[in-house]
Amino acid sequence: MFDWFKKFKTSARKLALPPRDERVARNTQAVNLKPYTPEPREFLGQLAYLQLSQFEILTNELKYSPNTQYKAELSEAAAKSFEKYRSVSKKIAALGIDPTDAMDPFVERIETFHSRTNGIDWHESVIKVYLVSGLLDDFYRRLAVGLDPILRAEIEKALSDKKFEAFAKRVLTESMAKDPRLASRLALWGRRLMGDVLLELRAAFDNRKLAGIAKSKKLSVAEEREVNLASYSKIEPLITELIGAHTVRMDALGLTA
Repeated sequence: MFDWFKKFKTSARKLALPPRDERVARNTQAVNLKPYTPEPREFLGQLAYLQLSQFEILTNELKYSPNTQYKAELSEAAAKSFEKYRSVSKKIAALGIDPTDAMDPFVERIETFHSRTNGIDWHESVIKVYLVSGLLDDFYRRLAVGLDPILRAEIEKALSDKKFEAFAKRVLTESMAKDPRLASRLALWGRRLMGDVLLELRAAFDNRKLAGIAKSKKLSVAEEREVNLASYSKIEPLITELIGAHTVRMDALGLTA
């Protein structure tokens, strides 16, 4: 695991920034994720709970908003986040599956992720959702490639809303202009989030499927470690591109990733 992060850290330092109006990862088509897309129930269950938990974070932050204008705008952004959740949950129901049953297996993992990445104030929570939701939406749009074409198009449409991203960039930029010390703290926090997001991205995959190893095959601890490393290497180009997209989002705020 640590070897993997060291490799990505080195790769990230070598990235060249794309044009400033580019907000998605580039050249990710080099990684064919179609064979590794989870089954629809698993894919949608994870995505639905991620969207629901994001809505929960945003609504919780309403009472800490610095002013009434930000509170009103954040409430609108939170409503859009809930619409994304409802869109995904409806896709689950259309498969004849109770959305809560599809989400339940992923609740503990996602809640653990959020507990590790709790911001200490309103600004840290806003930049967390801005960076994390951006990365996860990029990732799940790419991972949807193995779904039925109609379902894939619906998921891509559901994840295309940028209302919160626009809100976050504006209010964070305004806040940092008023308090220059805030920029240093948010830059550190943004860099800190990246490692936890990578772990969450990895959790969406089946390591054995990525490495081409049967689930039923018994492996020693050393062999299991080799399987994990092999699976990481399969998606390294994609993760590198997502790190590049993270850098662009940080750069849009005037922060160093």
